Amino acid sequence: MSSYQAPKAGSKIIIVGGGCFGLSTALSLATDKSKNYTVVVYDREEIPVRDAASNDISKVVRMDYGDSRLCMELAIDSIDVWNQWNKETQVPIYHNTGMLIFSGASQLCENELHSLKHIRNAGHADWIEELHGDQITERYPYLETAVNNGISAAYYNKIGGWCNSSEAIKHVYKKCKDNGVQFILGKETGNFETLVCKGKSVTGIKTRDGTTHHADRVIMTAGSWTPSLLDMKKQVIATGQIVVHFRPSEKIKQTLKNLPVWFGDFSRAGFYGFPINDDGVMKVALHSTGYLNPRQGDGVSVPRTQSTNDQDTIPLRAVQEFREYLQLFLPITEELDITYSRVCWYADSVDGQFIVAPHPDYDNLIVATGDSGHAMKFLPMIGTRIAQIVENIDNEYSRAWAWRTVQPRAGFYDRPILGDEPNSPTRMVTSAHLRSSKL
Repeated sequence: MSSYQAPKAGSKIIIVGGGCFGLSTALSLATDKSKNYTVVVYDREEIPVRDAASNDISKVVRMDYGDSRLCMELAIDSIDVWNQWNKETQVPIYHNTGMLIFSGASQLCENELHSLKHIRNAGHADWIEELHGDQITERYPYLETAVNNGISAAYYNKIGGWCNSSEAIKHVYKKCKDNGVQFILGKETGNFETLVCKGKSVTGIKTRDGTTHHADRVIMTAGSWTPSLLDMKKQVIATGQIVVHFRPSEKIKQTLKNLPVWFGDFSRAGFYGFPINDDGVMKVALHSTGYLNPRQGDGVSVPRTQSTNDQDTIPLRAVQEFREYLQLFLPITEELDITYSRVCWYADSVDGQFIVAPHPDYDNLIVATGDSGHAMKFLPMIGTRIAQIVENIDNEYSRAWAWRTVQPRAGFYDRPILGDEPNSPTRMVTSAHLRSSKL
């Protein structure tokens, strides 16, 4: 690790993957004109890539990070850039609705208390408003059931909300091209096949069409595909997380018109959701242990997406979990059909933190992975931090995200496996299962 050297000015840098990490890094490297890097991004599809986690209608933008002060600071730094990007785009891509964060009890739990402590210590106490049950139901009458069910302590952070993530990716893609980043895209010409090495030294990549592309540095930013392309020493696995959409009636839209982004006892239950967007869609998601899809041979989990399995929905057990939780938290959804659902794939690291570091088996290879489902809010700034690691700059981020060997907690790999057997609770459901049983 200590032998890693920064690339020289004028180096050619290949980035594998055109999602959040890859595009943000490409933009940061390309805008540093003093280095005069040639930056080339490879991906198997046009950007935004259909089945990338970053290609979505919404992602949370928050600074509320429990005891992770660095993530909070990176999120706060990103807010200014989100606001700047809104000035650059005709339609806003960042929506400052605020965040409503619940504990599933009558008082805030430890994780939320840590968030409040760090936000206040950073000088932003004026952003925070703690709420008790009566205040919640007065402001959000439709959450009375949640309060009555004990989900009755919360705070509101007026800074934060959500981004239209696919539009944000398009915006950064355009900025990359405007700054001279080259893109090689396509299922043959842009599809990473293998590293090209001379001994331990990575000298480039080979794509599926058989072409070798030489480089002075390779950065692997392939999202949830990373652990199936590269030996990540069991520090990262691909997990499938559940997303559903509803299309509320006009009456329900009016009822929920002041609903911000919400976390419903997120640190324990994992459910979160979004306001109804301009297209009339309300998204609810679950951040949990997720699902695995082990491949034949080595058992490494690989994403199973609607790009290759176009009839996929979500597992039966996920539908049941969503309906049960929303009955407790937001029962107004009981009368709504689930109009769209998908399994969204993350690269889950053992400790939930990013891994951005030289790979220990190679020279000239940086991995940027371990998004663990919480990277998109950092799109404006994550590339700056990754570029500093590429350039071997020591700081708090390079130390926090350094390559490490973490022993997984008990059960880390013991997650449900997606199945197709007719009686399996992890089989993909039909459209009939997605309809409301209340109509």
